[in-house]
Amino acid sequence: MTRVCDIRELGSLAALQSWARAHQTTVDYVGPDAEGRPVYVAQHGTAERVARAAGRDPHSHPLVWRSPLERTV
Repeated sequence: MTRVCDIRELGSLAALQSWARAHQTTVDYVGPDAEGRPVYVAQHGTAERVARAAGRDPHSHPLVWRSPLERTV
């Protein structure tokens, strides 16, 4: 059995919503991209469509990294 995963980025959130309606599925928020823009996805079978919205992600959190080797007392 061969299984193929078809992932494509659409040009806008409106295009993603249109694709989701045509395939009777929902659009879900998945988080910010590396540039801080909100990312949305819709899935139907093995097909997945992704779109990034314009502007800053209203849900994003600042990246914080703490070294396990440097402990503060």
